[in-house]
Amino acid sequence: MNSGIAMQRRLRYLLAPAVLLMFLSLADSRAGRTVAASTDNTQMVVKTAKGMQPSIQSFNSVKEVKYPWGWIRWMMNSELDPGAAQTFGIVQINAGQRNPLHKHPNCEELLYVLSGSFENVMDGKTVVMHAGDIVRIPANTPHQGINNTKEPMRAVISYSSGTRQMVALEAQTE
Repeated sequence: MNSGIAMQRRLRYLLAPAVLLMFLSLADSRAGRTVAASTDNTQMVVKTAKGMQPSIQSFNSVKEVKYPWGWIRWMMNSELDPGAAQTFGIVQINAGQRNPLHKHPNCEELLYVLSGSFENVMDGKTVVMHAGDIVRIPANTPHQGINNTKEPMRAVISYSSGTRQMVALEAQTE
């Protein structure tokens, strides 16, 4: 019985990317684009409308921007690809560190915790977030991340603008 349940879980894990790709393909074909990708991460084939070129970045090829509190790797933005309408990155807040209180006047932010945990302070309210948690931070909302743990926190950060703006609301030590 346990092997049957394990097999079902493995099948769901293997089929989930295929189902996602099917929906992406359907949605993109309605927009005049077709997307196809292998589920084994070895190859990606993208066909777009005439004149549009895909932009593919590799985690190891983008520069790590270091700060006193950690680092960010910008995977996509309008600086890397002038056609990008979003900004996407991976951030790490080191153990015992915090980024400065800040806001983004031109975009909202989504933050998905990959590993570790931290205190997310947003508009004066504090919530502890753990791996698997996501938060949407509306544009112009003061926020910061505080990592009071002994492990680094790593997260995906995504912004609704290819030219994310950041306004510091306290002194930065960058």
